Amino acid sequence: MAVDTRTEIGVLRERVKEAIANEREHLVEVAETIRTTPELGYEERMASQLLADQLREAGFEVEKPYKGIETAFRATRRGGGGDGPTVAILAEYDALAGIGHGCGHNLIGGSGLAAAIGLGAVIDEVGGTVIVMGTPAEEGGAGKIRIAEQGGFDDIDAALMIHHAGDKTGAPLHWPQGTCLAVTDIAFEFSGKPAHAAADPYNGVNALNAVIETFNGINALRQHIVMDARIHGIITHGGEASNVVPKYARAAFLVRAATQSYVNELTEKVRNIARGAALMTGCELEITEGTMHADMRPSYVLGEKYHANMQDVGLDLSQGRGMHSTDFGEISYRLPSVTGSFAISTTPIPGHSQQVVDASGSDFGYDQYIKVSTAMALTALDILTDPELSKQAWEKHKQWAKEYEG
Repeated sequence: MAVDTRTEIGVLRERVKEAIANEREHLVEVAETIRTTPELGYEERMASQLLADQLREAGFEVEKPYKGIETAFRATRRGGGGDGPTVAILAEYDALAGIGHGCGHNLIGGSGLAAAIGLGAVIDEVGGTVIVMGTPAEEGGAGKIRIAEQGGFDDIDAALMIHHAGDKTGAPLHWPQGTCLAVTDIAFEFSGKPAHAAADPYNGVNALNAVIETFNGINALRQHIVMDARIHGIITHGGEASNVVPKYARAAFLVRAATQSYVNELTEKVRNIARGAALMTGCELEITEGTMHADMRPSYVLGEKYHANMQDVGLDLSQGRGMHSTDFGEISYRLPSVTGSFAISTTPIPGHSQQVVDASGSDFGYDQYIKVSTAMALTALDILTDPELSKQAWEKHKQWAKEYEG
C-alpha cells in the first residue's frame, strides 16, 4: 500500500528516527556485546541468539535455525496496510580468526535490530513486509550464498545492508561506486617424500619447495594481470622439522577480480603454476576449491534513496569502488541490493585490523552506526511506501550487465 501524502510520509519518517534514537543506549549495548564476544563463522551462537531474542521482543516472528544453518535466522514482520514489497535487512555478526571484530560486523548485526525497531514503530500503518535476515560466516563461509541456494531470498524484493568503510561514508549513485571484487579460494596440497635434510636429502622429495615455487610463479604472474585483480595467499603447513625434508606442505590462496569470468581465467593460470611446481619437484598435487563469491552489482535506484537518507540523518558523504569481496555479491545478482558504507574513524585505518576492532567500539563509531542504521530504515520505508520504487529497481537490475558491463 502506497502512502499518499508527503506530510504523512514525513510523520512516519520522524517516528522511525525517534524510535531508533530512543533505543540508542540499548542498540550500542547489543553491538558492544557482540564486539567483545567475537565468534567465528557458523559459530556465532551468542550473537545470533541475542539478535533473534531481541527481534522477537520487537514484535518480529523469528525462524531459527534458518535453512538448516544453526546460526542463521529470519525475522519477519508484515505491515498492517496490506500487500506490498518485501524488504530484507541483512545482518552479519561473524568475527575474524586471531583479530576479533576487525571488520566491524558487530555494527552490522546491531543495525538489523536498529532498523527493526525503527520500522516497527510504523509498520502497522504501511503495506509490505520487513525481514531481518541473520547471515552468518561472511568472512569466508559464504553464509548468504548457502541461504540463497536454498531459496531463502526467492521472495525478497530488495536487500539492504550497512558496512563500515574506514573513514569513508556513502551510498552508490553511479558505476563503479558500490561495486567490489569477485573472489574464489583455492588450496594446493603437495605430497613428497621425507628424508634426513643433511644425511641423505637426495632421497627426499621436498613438498615445501613445491609450495615455494608456486608462490614464485604467482609472483611472476602478477606483472601480467589487470590492475584491479588480486592474488594473495599463505602457507598453512610447511613441514614438521627443519632437519627433515618436508613430505607434506599446503598453501591457500584467494583470487580476486572485478568479474567472475576474469577470476576463472586467473584461477586456471594459478592451477597451472601449481601443476608446474609439482612437476618441477616431483611432488603429487591435490587441489581443493571453494565457493565463488560474485562481484557486487549495487542498485543505483535504491542507492539514490539511501544517499538522500544518509544526508538527512547528518552523515558526511564520500566513497568510491571497494577492493574487497563479499557474499552479498551473490545476492546482488539475484535482486536489487545496496550497502550503505559509513565511517567509523575520522582518519584512514587498515581493514581487518585491531584499529577496526577499536573504532567499531568507539563513541564516534557508535554515533555513525546509529545514523547509518536510521538511514537504512528510512530507505526500507521508502520502498514500503512507494511500490513503484521497487519496480524501477527491478527494471534496472535486469539491465545491469548490459548497462554497466556491456
